[in-house]
This record gives sequence, C-alpha cells and structure tokens, in this order.
Amino acid sequence: MTPPLIRVASAVVGVVLLACVAGAQSRDQPLIRDGVAPPSADFTTYVVGQLVQVSVPSNWLELPGSNAVVFAPEGAYGNAGVKSVFTHGMGMGLARNDKRDLRATTDDFIASTVLVNPRPVREAGGRAPGPFPHRRVTIGGRPGLHTVVSTISEATGEVERNEVYTALLRDGTLFYVLAVTPREHVSDYAPTFRRVMRSIAIMDCDGCVP
Repeated sequence: MTPPLIRVASAVVGVVLLACVAGAQSRDQPLIRDGVAPPSADFTTYVVGQLVQVSVPSNWLELPGSNAVVFAPEGAYGNAGVKSVFTHGMGMGLARNDKRDLRATTDDFIASTVLVNPRPVREAGGRAPGPFPHRRVTIGGRPGLHTVVSTISEATGEVERNEVYTALLRDGTLFYVLAVTPREHVSDYAPTFRRVMRSIAIMDCDGCVP
C-alpha cells in the first residue's frame, strides 16, 4: 500500500482565518465560481506547521497564508473586495486564549472572527440568532467543542453553514477548524468534514507522534 503523501505547510498562527489565504491569486481574476467539484474519495495527508497532521480530499488545494491555512477545491476560493475568502472547504489556525477557558474563548472567537464580517442569518421576526449552543467533541485526542453558525457569504450572497471546531493546546492556545459549505450542499460535505476531523493529530509536545 502506498504511504500517504506528507507535505509541510507554513505555520498556523493568528486569529484571522479569512484574510490572505491565497496570496498567489489575482484580485482581478477571482477564482470563485458556481460549479465546484465534489470532494474526492482519495485523501492526502499534510503536516501543518509541524503542529497538526490532517488528511483532506486530494482535489483540495493547500492555501497557506500569513496567519492560517485553508484547504479548498478549485472554484471555491477567491476575493470578496480586498479579502480572500473560500466557499467550500476547511481552514485551521490558532487564536490567543487569554481567558484560559475553552467555551468562553470559543464564544469570543466566533463573535470576533467568524461573525465579524459575514452577516449572520436572522431568524423570523428579525431577531439575530444566538447564543449558539456548543456540542462536546474530541479533536486530536483532546476535549473540544463543535458549534454551527449560518451566515451570508460575502462571496456569493447566499446562505452558508460554518462549522466551528475548537480545542486547547497544552499551552492554552485555542486551535480552531472552520468547515464551510453552501447551505444546499451541507449533506454532500458532512461525511468529508467528519473524516477530516477524525484524521487530525495534534503534535504540541516533545516527542509527540501522531
């Protein structure tokens, strides 16, 4: 059996996920389009910043930026104004955790980063949704939270689903994963997102082996 391809990406640092994820793309030629290929059944394994090992569909591109890394298929990333965004795929990074509390830091991260620019979807009657409930999960062998947020995509103007996964590293830093897909394709991407999350190994200690 052929071993998985291992690639080393840039370090995952910072709190802003959607900015500068694809420095090589041209602002005059955005790559976002209506037709996006479904996730491949074949997966490729990456080592990100010597901290996280993760496997993603082999037809997703690695888009490292100055403060995060995104994995997305062709046609699912481009520009919205001066920002680079993605409409299908997954991004991951680190955020400061001054409160040393996973739930409080996750709430702050969602409010300040996930919802700060995309418009949250409003419920009937004009009320903004929230607070959003968290579900307890395991990420890379440690306790984590899973939160679902619906927003209006800045790129397409359509409703999209954002699944936010968070866990704490040994030093208290918040590790997050953001899984994004248009609302009408949620069921198509759900098995892929679950498989990617199961593949994550966090190597934040001396001698850690995934």
